[in-house]
Amino acid sequence: MAEKDFRVRMDITLPPEAQNYAEEIRDALTPFLQHGIVINEGQDNEERGYIEIEKCGHRLVPPVPCTVIAKWVVGIGRVI
Repeated sequence: MAEKDFRVRMDITLPPEAQNYAEEIRDALTPFLQHGIVINEGQDNEERGYIEIEKCGHRLVPPVPCTVIAKWVVGIGRVI
C-alpha cells in the first residue's frame, strides 16, 4: 500500500486591526503551494489545495457572508 499524503488545513478569523497578520500568514504559506499535488487531476472529483483570504462578516449584526478577496490554487497560482 502506498503511503498517505499530508494535508494541512487552517482557518483563523482575525479582527480588522490585524490585517497585517493575515498578510504575513499568506506570505509565509504561498511559497508552499509549489509543492502541493493535484489529486485526481482532470476528473470530476479533482482536488486542488488553495490559500484563500476572505473578509468575514459573521460578527456583524445581522451577520453577512464572507467575501473572498484573494485566492491562490495549487498548479494554477493566483486566481482572485
